[in-house]
Amino acid sequence: MFIHALKNITTVVLFCSLFLPVAAGAAQIPEGTPKARIAVLGGTFLNDILFSSKLIKKEFTIETKLGTSPKIYYAEYEGIPFYYVHAHGEGKWLETWVALYDLGVEEAIGGATAGGINPNMGVYDYVIPDDFIDMNVDRALGFPPEIYRDPNAIPLPRFTPAMDTDIRNILLAETKKAFSSNSDFKKHKVHDGGVIVQARGGRFESVAEIKAFAQWGGDVVTMNVPSEIVYARQLGINYAAIIVISNPAEGVGKWDFSLMEELYPRVNPLSLEIVLASLKPIAALQGKPRVSNGLINHPEMTSKKKEK
Repeated sequence: MFIHALKNITTVVLFCSLFLPVAAGAAQIPEGTPKARIAVLGGTFLNDILFSSKLIKKEFTIETKLGTSPKIYYAEYEGIPFYYVHAHGEGKWLETWVALYDLGVEEAIGGATAGGINPNMGVYDYVIPDDFIDMNVDRALGFPPEIYRDPNAIPLPRFTPAMDTDIRNILLAETKKAFSSNSDFKKHKVHDGGVIVQARGGRFESVAEIKAFAQWGGDVVTMNVPSEIVYARQLGINYAAIIVISNPAEGVGKWDFSLMEELYPRVNPLSLEIVLASLKPIAALQGKPRVSNGLINHPEMTSKKKEK
């Protein structure tokens, strides 16, 4: 009887270990991993320009509960440490964000180039967006419970506002400052606010799709940033982004690929200048109450009144 009972207990334990969340607690980060509170996620608004700088000090990966992270680059600028992730994580969407969460990242800057749906947003204009429409059809909508430090507090976040207002205000101020001191960009505009539509990617959109996005209120179309907005909020990471108009969206204006050959060498250095100038004021936000603090965790869904 004892042996039979022991087998039953073992079976229950194994069953529970497969389906119950991992106990709360910080992830195990390898000793010697450099620490930073800020992350920069590079898209086409930066491309490979950071690799030609002398800012990167080390590269590494970590093992998350969802698999190996992409390469994470540790960098420093004027005494401010930060992580850099290339190309939005190079397809490792969940692993990228879980790695940043496990590393203790609290602030993140993202961005991309985009097609301008709004005819008032021209090529070379910068947009500091404030909302999004997520047409994600093939990426995970969120994270499994076991990646969270507290599996009893799984987020069901709101996105009003969609992005962190403090980082967004810093990016807006630094973008305006960079434009005012750069003669090549004085004829272009900085837009305070805009709605990003995330298309699936892998191709440019059809003219009919862009017309539909415009009717929905979309200002720009790109492939990755709204996913980052969602993942960052789900993990309690404060996030805002920079969008650069690289071309008119399909049907909005004429363009061809030769435009890109001159665009990226112009916008990537300016974007890096804006990002680097933003690091110090973002670092100074540490400890400040943030707009997302009350937007992440939905209260328990129960008919019982909460005792005060």
